[in-house]
Amino acid sequence: MPQEARLKLATLLREEDPTFMVIGACGGVMGMPGASKYLEFSDKLFDAPEEIDNMARRNFERGLEQGQALRNAGVEAVYMAADMADNHGPFFNPEQMDRFILSYIRKMAEKLKEMGMYVMLHTDGDLAPILSDLANTGIYALQAIDPVAGMDIKKVKAEVGDRICLCGNVDTGLLVTGPAAEIYESTRDILQECKEGGGLVLGASNATVLETPMQNCHEMIRA
Repeated sequence: MPQEARLKLATLLREEDPTFMVIGACGGVMGMPGASKYLEFSDKLFDAPEEIDNMARRNFERGLEQGQALRNAGVEAVYMAADMADNHGPFFNPEQMDRFILSYIRKMAEKLKEMGMYVMLHTDGDLAPILSDLANTGIYALQAIDPVAGMDIKKVKAEVGDRICLCGNVDTGLLVTGPAAEIYESTRDILQECKEGGGLVLGASNATVLETPMQNCHEMIRA
């Protein structure tokens, strides 16, 4: 959806019912490259880090502009989508994480909070080595807590649940394939394991694909 249409939709939702909390997608943080740029990007991380600096800074500046536009449209919460890990762990080494990623998450969180918004971060993959670092950036919430990458939301809550809210983590693959009984049981287990102290927004572990049967979503809601 074009940015102008997204802003118009946010405005219409607020006009329809002022009690809605409208959540918008905001950039601002660089993530892993697409497959077509994987090798080129990886080379630059080591041979031309100043170019990566420029990319990260431009992402940050565009993200702030998008954030302000969303706030002006009545949006109260934003999420920054930036995948920084795969199923084997973080894509960036610790020095690169701090230089190109974490520093900008901290800046974005600070600036967006000043605008009066709640700030969330989406990244899937195995985040175990950088969980504490992410929790210390100033974000309010982390999504997706990806079970496909081995992320156990109970363990994540024990490690960082006192600092950030967790969003997830019903397996999106399970939502597609079922069976319904497993969806119900998985959802129930997540709620029971994470209910103490709050700090959980239940949902799918990643983007829900179009092939997901509606009755499977209803089974998650039923649980």
